[in-house]
Amino acid sequence: MIRILIFIIYECLKNTGMGSRREISMVLNTSDTSFRNNLKVFCFAITCIISISLVQNTYAQTTPEEGSLSGNLQNNPVAQDILDKIEKSKRMIEKLQEKNFEASEKQRELEEKRTEALEHLNADLKKWEDLWGYYTFDKMLERALEDNPAKFTDTTYDHPLKFTASKINAGRAALSKVIENGGGPEEARDAFVNAAQITKVEMISANALYNVLSGNAYYTQQILFDADGQFNLDLSGEQLRKYYLDYRTNPGYLLANPKDTSSWNELSETNPNTTCRDEYVLIYRDHAEDYVCVTEYTAEMWQRHGMGSPVNKEIQIIPDGLTQIQMNRDRIAEKAFGINLKIHDAYEDQINKMEKKHDLLFIEMEENKKEEEKIVLNKLNNDEISVDNFSTQITDIREKYNAVEKNMIKEKFQILDIMEKSLKNNLDILISKYEHDSEIKIDWNSEQNTFSAIMRV
Repeated sequence: MIRILIFIIYECLKNTGMGSRREISMVLNTSDTSFRNNLKVFCFAITCIISISLVQNTYAQTTPEEGSLSGNLQNNPVAQDILDKIEKSKRMIEKLQEKNFEASEKQRELEEKRTEALEHLNADLKKWEDLWGYYTFDKMLERALEDNPAKFTDTTYDHPLKFTASKINAGRAALSKVIENGGGPEEARDAFVNAAQITKVEMISANALYNVLSGNAYYTQQILFDADGQFNLDLSGEQLRKYYLDYRTNPGYLLANPKDTSSWNELSETNPNTTCRDEYVLIYRDHAEDYVCVTEYTAEMWQRHGMGSPVNKEIQIIPDGLTQIQMNRDRIAEKAFGINLKIHDAYEDQINKMEKKHDLLFIEMEENKKEEEKIVLNKLNNDEISVDNFSTQITDIREKYNAVEKNMIKEKFQILDIMEKSLKNNLDILISKYEHDSEIKIDWNSEQNTFSAIMRV
């Protein structure tokens, strides 16, 4: 009986596609409680059916004279018990099916409520966006550029809000990329912050570019400042002073003092064919309708303020296609130029000053020697001394000044030696100052036989 039952269960499971005995054994030993309960009910029902069939067959063989099987079973307590159990099994199966149906109905109702809640949320978000959309950054940028020429340009530096928008868009792109790659909310926020943040150096550079492009500052002056916005007077002071050598040529002063006609007229007047000396430009003055020679820096300022126009040389105030990268490279190049100028001038200026000083001393010594010889010669001409005495005195004077000259030459070389040591020490200090500079490095230049500052690659 048991073997028959197992065989029937096996055949039933096999017909459902369960597979081999080992797989059926795994199914029968599963830890899923619901599945095991259903399986028990199924097995119990099969057992009952088989038992009824066996009882019917047995009873029919022993009592063939009975009219019907159902009538005989009604008087059989075993059959009645089996039928009761079958009914109970059916009710259990119906309850299980009813519970599954209720669960699926609850899940369906939950999904419908979720969908409805999401629709309400999206509707509320749309209302919120419509209500506060006017105050968003995109709308603010749109209003700011509505009547601004920067609206039709590609650069992000001709308007402060365009640069901010470029950083925000970079943050949004980084956030979307993280989400597309399956990243979490925290990772997406970090990506947005890292891409959208504006460093101090970026802000200073963007502000400088904006001032140049909008006509509020000179490009050649802006590149004199460091990346952190500081101005090194030792390196760039001379370059800046070239703009303001004479207050009479300063547009700021001239425009603020229109009644100071003497300042306007004190510059020498020229004609259109005048050739100016090096580093000077011939410019036509609009207010005076004449021509004057001014420095290139003054010509640039006058051209910017509409006070004059260069005659034979066009001055480019803003480089073509100016970018933040180009401005940064020009700034570093100007920094290197200032360091090289300092290295060169520190040596050449002091040496030249010392040599000029000694040249003056030699000239003074020669003049003193000539004066003393002239006095002795006058004594000879006035018969105050003899010829032999004259020769002796002249020889003494020349020997005295020869000794002085030797001492002066010796002193000059001693001073040169001291200066070279001092300059070498100053150069060492200067080199050490830029030893860890991220923009400049100072190396020995064998061609010029001195140190040179160059841009780091």
